[in-house]
Amino acid sequence: MRVLKAGLKSDDYTWRQTRPGIWQRDADEAEVFYSTLAKLYEGSGRMQFAITGHISLTIKVPQDEDPEVVSKRLDESLRIAWLRQRYETPTIASKAHYDALDGKWKKSYRTIPDDASAKAWLEKTFRVVVTTNQGGEAWGNSDPPAPHVATLFVVCPVFEKRDPSTIRRDLVLRSPHDIIDGIGTLHFLNSLVTKTAQAFREGDFFRSVPVFDGSEASNLSPPYRVAANIPFVPTPEQQARLDDALKSAPKPDDQASELAPVEIGIPYNTQGPLLPAQSRRFSVFWSQEQLSALTTHLKTHCHPGTTVTHVFHAAIALVLRSLNNDGHSTSANATPLVPEQKVRYTNYLLRNERPSCIPPYHSPAHCVSVYHSLPATKLQIDMAPSVLPQTMNDRRAEFESILAQIREFYTAVKDDEQHHALLAPAIWAEWTRQLGVPEQVLNGEEQMDVPRPKEVPSVSISSLGVVDKIVKKWHSLGLSGSEGPEKSSSGESKSKREGSKEGGEEEEYEKRREGTLEVRWPWVTGDELSNGLGVFLGTFDGRLEISCVYNEAWHSEAEVKDFLSSLDFYVQEWIEGGLMNPYDGGGWEPEGWRGFR
Repeated sequence: MRVLKAGLKSDDYTWRQTRPGIWQRDADEAEVFYSTLAKLYEGSGRMQFAITGHISLTIKVPQDEDPEVVSKRLDESLRIAWLRQRYETPTIASKAHYDALDGKWKKSYRTIPDDASAKAWLEKTFRVVVTTNQGGEAWGNSDPPAPHVATLFVVCPVFEKRDPSTIRRDLVLRSPHDIIDGIGTLHFLNSLVTKTAQAFREGDFFRSVPVFDGSEASNLSPPYRVAANIPFVPTPEQQARLDDALKSAPKPDDQASELAPVEIGIPYNTQGPLLPAQSRRFSVFWSQEQLSALTTHLKTHCHPGTTVTHVFHAAIALVLRSLNNDGHSTSANATPLVPEQKVRYTNYLLRNERPSCIPPYHSPAHCVSVYHSLPATKLQIDMAPSVLPQTMNDRRAEFESILAQIREFYTAVKDDEQHHALLAPAIWAEWTRQLGVPEQVLNGEEQMDVPRPKEVPSVSISSLGVVDKIVKKWHSLGLSGSEGPEKSSSGESKSKREGSKEGGEEEEYEKRREGTLEVRWPWVTGDELSNGLGVFLGTFDGRLEISCVYNEAWHSEAEVKDFLSSLDFYVQEWIEGGLMNPYDGGGWEPEGWRGFR
């Protein structure tokens, strides 16, 4: 609990006009955590968990249209959409800062008083980047700037031997994590693309930008505490539960044995530098056929409620056990394990809390927000490190045992409707306290040493879910030839026809995509400055993307590729009963490994 300076008022989470054109409120616990974390790593010159959101746009220009004219219209429509998006979700232009007088983190929003100010904001936050043979994925993976204000980079890739009638723009949103979170970023990009298509269709009618006279302040998003209507004072029952959770009581197995399980994490380059380097992302795809096989297996062979995320989370635990199965834990200073000693995978669960918010804050209208939570308890999976299952049945039994534990953990959080969402602010406050950042660092008087690599770096997993439910793939532009390519005449979506060799269907698809804005490759991630790994899952257009973010100071792309390959191996072996080995190219080679373009 924060102790206020003498004479200070309690937290005020309502946006108020403090000076003409300046709106301000206190940051809540989740926002404070991310702001404080950025201060902790400030000495590295980088921003921990800086958000990167990506989406690719393509237009197949009809023959009776001039590609150069269409290209200019698209660029202008993007600029107009960015301005309109600011009016409708003005929190994207807000900024977090530490108020030394009040001893608090606050958020501020400044209106745009005139056209010159609007132009200056556009020049600062709407950045056009022309690249050669490099799309937005590759550009976003090559150490892009991490501004202290949310900034949209419009990447205009120029590829050799590319069809000149195909226009492509890749949008890369970069923002501090205390302004927006991952799911919010996907909603934001979808809204931005929707406005871009509307501006393209409606022309001058849509281009009349609203006046930023302060009326947009009514659209500023409150913090999670307000959005979820959480009482400022917890009930005695909630406080007791919180106190119990923060005690971090040992598991019963720990009390029954003198040999406590040893924490395991991802091995890393212990000879590397102490300062973080560039954060990078690597991803692979599962085809629609593979994903269908997995979901079918879940429905027919698994306990109800088991999800794709649960399966990959179980695989993470087993991969880490395999990587640490040399009688040692991850730490270079660890002592050898005795035969009876177990190893433990520990992790936490990040959960999107927008469904817990009251109207209208549960909707995409308030996507520019930090509306997610951590549970009061951690996930802990204990495994035997030395006696590994040798038979197919034993391996599947172990996988399903771990899967059941993970499902039960997720389900307990999901079903805890009465307390979980209400305890989230207090959990964030405790995590912030554990960072141990003194006020002199927060107010800029001093700078802390950057945290050293963790002795046991973790591997987390974040699920973006079915991204198609957030990001719309097709947008009409009103150009000739556009018939709305959502479906072919047979009613099949393009994703269902992927891989088909029948020329007629492909010709029909190419015809129907003419003059329409098509969305591809939506993803979001946060910069990783520690020596751990962050795994992200998301399904779009029928395919499952499994991505991993890492810091190249401690991990290489080859190591991350091997890690993802191992995840795939455990999941595929579980599905196929050991009959198919992904390393032999069984079943997923057509998609292949995919680095960044």
